[in-house]
Amino acid sequence: MRFVYSCCLLLTLLTSSCTDSVQQNQPIVYYDVLGFVKRQIAELSAKKPLVHKTVAVNKKQSQENKNDVNWSRELELFTQADINKPALRSSYQIVRPDSLTYQYTLKNSEERLTVRSLKVRLDSVTHQPRLIEAVLQTDNPLYSSERHLLLESGPAGGQLWRVQHYKLSGYQKLPYFDKNEFLVEGQVQ
Repeated sequence: MRFVYSCCLLLTLLTSSCTDSVQQNQPIVYYDVLGFVKRQIAELSAKKPLVHKTVAVNKKQSQENKNDVNWSRELELFTQADINKPALRSSYQIVRPDSLTYQYTLKNSEERLTVRSLKVRLDSVTHQPRLIEAVLQTDNPLYSSERHLLLESGPAGGQLWRVQHYKLSGYQKLPYFDKNEFLVEGQVQ
């Protein structure tokens, strides 16, 4: 009996490892925002630059300057704007207004998806993202929310390309409660 369980476990592991490699070998259809944001998180976490940060919830605002930012948490919504998943390959309309701009808009038939639109504008020299904008919406019986994301990056000396400014704004609304509006904005020094 143990032999049967061991064989089943081995077969499951082999099958799952094969499907993972197949998914990793899938061509990227949309701009790789997730890869860029993960590289920025690693770079910012290592360098620990000074950030002037503004946080507002329902008009109550606070500001601070800090070096000890948890970049994974700070840029988490940008990682959620990743639309390069095999299941999403045909979910977005692609528009290229010029050779440096990618615009992705959710097709009408896909309204259940969170990322409604994504825009990436590249730098003409480095072809790194100079601007990333996204709109994320969730609407279900428990709550509704809308988040507007903006990330601006540019040269930071030498070959380094780094986030210079980011802004997250939007609201969350629970049934029977008032709408909670929020803003998080950071200027990286």
